[in-house]
Amino acid sequence: MSFNRRRFFTRTSLLAAAATAAPSVVRAAEPGNARPGQRPRHIIHLVADGMALATLSMADHLSRAVRGRGLSWMNLYQQPGVIGAFMDVRSLNSLVTDSSASACAWGSGSRIVNGTVNILPNGTILTPLYTLFGQQGWKRALVTTTEITHATPAGFAASGLKREAAEGIAGQYLERGIEVLLGGGQKFFDPAKRKDKRDLLPDYQKAGYQVFKTAPEFAAAKTDGKWLGVFANSHLPFTVDWTHDAKLKASVPHLAELTRRALAKLEHESHFIMQVEGGRVDHGAHMCDAVAALYDQIAFDEALDECLDFQKRHPDTLLVLTTDHPTGNPGLNGIGSNYGFSSALFTNVQRVKKSFSEILKGWNVPGPDTPPLAKGAVAPPIQQDTKVIAAALKEATDYQVSEEKAAVLAPFLARKGKAQFTLMNTAVAQLGQLMANHLGIGWAGTAHCSDFVPLVATGPGAERFRGFIQNTDVFRHYTQLAGIDFQNPSAPIRENLKVGPDLDKELQKEKEKEAKEKSAALWEQQHWVAA
Repeated sequence: MSFNRRRFFTRTSLLAAAATAAPSVVRAAEPGNARPGQRPRHIIHLVADGMALATLSMADHLSRAVRGRGLSWMNLYQQPGVIGAFMDVRSLNSLVTDSSASACAWGSGSRIVNGTVNILPNGTILTPLYTLFGQQGWKRALVTTTEITHATPAGFAASGLKREAAEGIAGQYLERGIEVLLGGGQKFFDPAKRKDKRDLLPDYQKAGYQVFKTAPEFAAAKTDGKWLGVFANSHLPFTVDWTHDAKLKASVPHLAELTRRALAKLEHESHFIMQVEGGRVDHGAHMCDAVAALYDQIAFDEALDECLDFQKRHPDTLLVLTTDHPTGNPGLNGIGSNYGFSSALFTNVQRVKKSFSEILKGWNVPGPDTPPLAKGAVAPPIQQDTKVIAAALKEATDYQVSEEKAAVLAPFLARKGKAQFTLMNTAVAQLGQLMANHLGIGWAGTAHCSDFVPLVATGPGAERFRGFIQNTDVFRHYTQLAGIDFQNPSAPIRENLKVGPDLDKELQKEKEKEAKEKSAALWEQQHWVAA
């Protein structure tokens, strides 16, 4: 099934224009079947972080191949009463947003500068959505495949910090009593790894939280009290790695399981708001790793299924489904005579068993979870043998790479390659370019993009999200639906509009500053998971 962009936009416009009043009796089996003016008792905000439109369409193709059906996301466009929209997600200082500024626009109703969490440039700290909802007695949940302190969940619940201040964000969650916290990021609660040496987990337990680090511990959770689940030192594993590793499957719960259990815990609460994030879609895209991104998009869709099942049982639930920005803008290219090879190449996605992250570990290339070297320690040599590189790719991806192509990749592993486009001057970008020959999927870059993003809403209040909206509108809709009369201050849009040599000099200074701040062993980290 090909993705007909014109049909998609037309269908979205028709849905926006033709939303009709539902019957007076709500039939739970039909999503989006809510009475006009009805207010939700439950709000579930789902974010496929970093999802481009092509990621959505390719995941739908892959879903049909591996699950025998398309994505539930795409199926929603066919359902009565479901609203389709597009959203501008720009930040205060750029047409291209980072995850923090995007989430904070939803979480505070104000655009902020990239790299910050609910704070204006003049230092004004914004009141986040979860603080306001908590004051009204709503229970609050954050569920993610990233570190629980990462930018997207933090945007709804934290404030006044830089996005890198994960230790401070972990402390704010405790102070603000967020009832359900499920994701990764053990290191930000560990006194051995925190700069302030504070042992946060006992503090959480004293505050009434059950703490989980493994899937078996989570399976035995009691539904009373508060929950803190941190199931990995950093982010949860990519789905492609989780699927092919029995140890990971036994120790780390999947996003759909986290979502299902969180909903079961909150089901009998009078009101709750929950954010569910498929955060590693973004990480796969930053790494130009199509397989990682697409399987995590399908995993996100399985979490969506849990939310749709919940909505069937509880029609007073509003679901809002979107992304914070596209990353990398991938695409399945037309290859071969009359593009006849494209479909065949795309089937190779199913043969890949490892993410780029896992492949590069085997070559001693430092990645997002690589710890700094101990003082005096020597880093292991990065793999340069083209035969070894080719053999590893064959084992992980079923792609028989020529030694000639492996030789082109090798210098980038050691940070000695030179690409014409600076954003593609990394090991992961070049590995993505190489794998494009096997998968047919190419990339525009390794960073976020400025595209408007799709949004789907179903349930009571969905009609508010019709048409073309701003990211800041989401906060206003949520607060008004909850009967909260509050508006944060805002700041005028401010952009760096310098061009030419002056901008080139500034970019060079910024690059040199980053190089000094980052050790050689962690160089790849800033390029892999910029989020």
